[in-house]
Amino acid sequence: MSSLPETKVEKFTCRTKCRVLLDLNNLQFSRIYPKGQRIDSSNYDPMPVWNCGCHMAAINYQTPDRAMQTNGGRFMLNGGCGYVLQPKCMRHPKYDPYDKTTLTAVQPLTISVAIIGARHLVKSGRGIASPFVEVEVLGCSYDCNNKYKTGTIHDNGLNPVWNETCEFDILNPEMALIRIVVQDEDMFGDPNFLGQATYPVVGLKTGYRSVALKNEYSEPLELASLLVHIEM
Repeated sequence: MSSLPETKVEKFTCRTKCRVLLDLNNLQFSRIYPKGQRIDSSNYDPMPVWNCGCHMAAINYQTPDRAMQTNGGRFMLNGGCGYVLQPKCMRHPKYDPYDKTTLTAVQPLTISVAIIGARHLVKSGRGIASPFVEVEVLGCSYDCNNKYKTGTIHDNGLNPVWNETCEFDILNPEMALIRIVVQDEDMFGDPNFLGQATYPVVGLKTGYRSVALKNEYSEPLELASLLVHIEM
């Protein structure tokens, strides 16, 4: 097994050199760890190294950031126990996370998410939340530019209603995650985190779904949830 710092790996996660990492990871295990300059225990984005076949992305569990939530979403496929198998498309000799024409035996997917409403959105401190919802797709480079933001419901964190629909075209659903974040818009128009949920796209089910929201540490928030309708 090769144990590599992110500073060395990030040179090979680009479009022109990713083949080096892919070939390495076809022959042996690799572990990527945060660079020593991260004295604040911040994290790198694990998606690019996963896309290049790296097997273990070591992150700072004490830091409740987007990378940690992405990691939690990836391992929901196995109930948070053990490893997740690489998709078959990644083991194809021509696979390239930057070139959609190299995908083999992968069915593209169109997902429609209707964000209907929410309940019990409590912000830290005093006052009533003014929530809005952001939905984004994480995955290969040709899929990860998809993002949608709802309008803001002012002064209603108890039972806000949006009834807004977003649609995403995902070319490689086997590598993709969907991340839903609920934010509170303060009096200055700045976002403040309320809750999030991150799921593997291949683990989604259609129909009406109650999405249990989690805090920044991916721990369940009591009663807080979103009501959505999913079509694929």
